[in-house]
Amino acid sequence: MASISVQTLRIDRQGLAFDILVAVAATMGAVAARLAIEHVVGGVAPFVLTFPAVMIATLVGGGRAGMIAAVSCQLLTIRYVFPNWVSPHGGISTDLANMVLSTLALAGTIWATASHRRAAAVMRGRCEQQVHTLSLLNAEMDHRTKNNYQIAAGLLAHQSLSSLDPAVARELDMAAARLETIASVYQNLPAQLDHGKSIDLADHLERVVSLLRTGAAPDYITIRYRADHIQASSDVAVVAGLIVNEWVTNALQHAFGDGPGRISVDVADKADHIRVTVVDDGGAGGRIDDGQGQGSTLMTSLAKTVRGKVTIGYHGGTRCTLVIPAGVGS
Repeated sequence: MASISVQTLRIDRQGLAFDILVAVAATMGAVAARLAIEHVVGGVAPFVLTFPAVMIATLVGGGRAGMIAAVSCQLLTIRYVFPNWVSPHGGISTDLANMVLSTLALAGTIWATASHRRAAAVMRGRCEQQVHTLSLLNAEMDHRTKNNYQIAAGLLAHQSLSSLDPAVARELDMAAARLETIASVYQNLPAQLDHGKSIDLADHLERVVSLLRTGAAPDYITIRYRADHIQASSDVAVVAGLIVNEWVTNALQHAFGDGPGRISVDVADKADHIRVTVVDDGGAGGRIDDGQGQGSTLMTSLAKTVRGKVTIGYHGGTRCTLVIPAGVGS
């Protein structure tokens, strides 16, 4: 309720100078419109343009601006319109009655318009409060989701250490890395969603590569990263992060043996698509099961969830490419 009161007071306490400016602008607009109409059709009723001018002034500036516009229009009507307007029932008494009735009608118009304006301000304040509350709840949910993923990843990593089967330990490590990749999406998600409701894909994948560089890559293997800054949906970020994690992990495990090597991760913003490429120079040793194994099948299925396509080639090393159409999920 505090934010609603502040919003209402902000409207009610606008400066007098602003109200005068709004009233003068509305009055001058009515005068200009009347002059244009009189140039074409003479003898137009005196108050035909007063009411629109007063309503506009009240909507923009509030009740005070509406009253200033009403007084200005009435004075101009008395000074310039009445002397040149021939009423079917002419006379001073008729003009006075017209002025009194129109003034009362204008007062009612100002009251009704100002009440509508105030009600709209209160409703807008309530909506803003609800949006703020929902944003806080969403941020808390994202934070808890990230923590849950990290806890699950930690449990899998701990389990892999106690496993006596190297193959099982390797699979557990890969599962933990995938969960860490998903969790990294939520690292700065609330702040990024406040700016365009999207994620900077370059920053997200840089975190993924950094985790791999510090946690999985030996000192003799270099991981190079280059990316265009691309705004993408959280769905695209999760898929791209998982696939990059899978490809880089596969290269680290199979491409180089115990020798040195280099892995390059490139993210390019093309006219109609996003292209993510992972290339290693490890020769044929890092072949990714030619699309028939569980890893490749999973990556292909993930790519399809964002209408993406995976291609893998071998030219003195392994080249993996993910292409996602622009605008998916936005």
